[in-house]
Amino acid sequence: MNYTKYIFTLFLSFSSILINAQTNDSKPSWVELQGYIKYIQNTTFVQKIDSNASTNLIHNRLNFKFNIAPKFSGRLEVRNRIFYGEQIEQTPNFGGLINQDNGFFDLSHLWVNEKSFVAQSTVDRMLLQYSDEKWEVIIGRQRINWGINNVWNPNDLFNAFNLLEFDYEERPGSDAVRIQHNLQHNTSFELAYKASKNSEEQIAAVLYKWNRKKYDFQLLSGIYQTDFVVGGGWAGSIKEAGFKGEMSYFIPKQNSLDSSENFCLSLMVDQTYKNDWYLALTMLYNSNHTNDFMIGKGIYNFNVSAKMLFPFEYNFHFMALKTISPISSFNFSFIYSPVKNTLILIPSFAWNVATNFDLDFMAQSFFADQANSYKNLETNIFIRSRWSF
Repeated sequence: MNYTKYIFTLFLSFSSILINAQTNDSKPSWVELQGYIKYIQNTTFVQKIDSNASTNLIHNRLNFKFNIAPKFSGRLEVRNRIFYGEQIEQTPNFGGLINQDNGFFDLSHLWVNEKSFVAQSTVDRMLLQYSDEKWEVIIGRQRINWGINNVWNPNDLFNAFNLLEFDYEERPGSDAVRIQHNLQHNTSFELAYKASKNSEEQIAAVLYKWNRKKYDFQLLSGIYQTDFVVGGGWAGSIKEAGFKGEMSYFIPKQNSLDSSENFCLSLMVDQTYKNDWYLALTMLYNSNHTNDFMIGKGIYNFNVSAKMLFPFEYNFHFMALKTISPISSFNFSFIYSPVKNTLILIPSFAWNVATNFDLDFMAQSFFADQANSYKNLETNIFIRSRWSF
């Protein structure tokens, strides 16, 4: 199969769009276009680096904004990805694995689904928005972000995300309606509803936010799929350190052998130092944990929801970020759980090579007790280049 023609056709289309956008840049237009093109080289090995498998990803994003009227706007954002390499061939049904659209409308398409080559597109934003000083109404596929912490968000009912999937900065969206009303004194009220063809996957909730004594607070309540949910969170500081937390309590609407109550709590402390160091520590507690974490499927290895942000009962995330220069930084983070002493090391280096061009280096290395010994179960090394427009 000649893969080159697919890549050439795709980039020819992107180039045509960019040329037209740049040509009309000086003229007033009701359409704005931004996006990026990334290339990621991923090498995976188990213990010995000489026995490795590789994956290549070409990732493009097109973000269209439509300025319809002073208070009305629209957005259409498309995610295009091409995967090829040994790991794709070794992963059964890889195309079906990534082409799962859980929205009310199926806005994903698998263009090519070969054994070692997959091309797929997803519309993850498609919405109309009305905004004024007091009201904001959004209808369509959107991201509803109710989370507070940087890592794990039990309050993020609508769009929970997998923190190991680092290449999805925009994070998933939902087919939903969201209404926000801004009150006085930094107080607001939100109502959101996520549609689904399956009644057991629908989400409807309300959120109330306010500020008191330099702390931001929020409370939420609603229906989360097969559960009732109540929760809340806060963001403030203790002296110079930031202190954030959020929690959600899920109560099954009907009692059954498969249902159980679940309490999720996430606490975070962070601080920025004068010598350009940033440190953050986050803890996540799941009362109804699964311990179902399969090493070997990389960043696609478990389903994420607000009820199950990580599969263990106690989970800890530490991050140390050092800004080396205005164009480079080093980040060392790890995730740890006492279950089998599970440890995930995640070092990374970010370099802004030139205007609109970035280069990143990252690793994800998994360790755990296995067969009466402590082993490195898998290591992924990523090299990512990104051109933004």
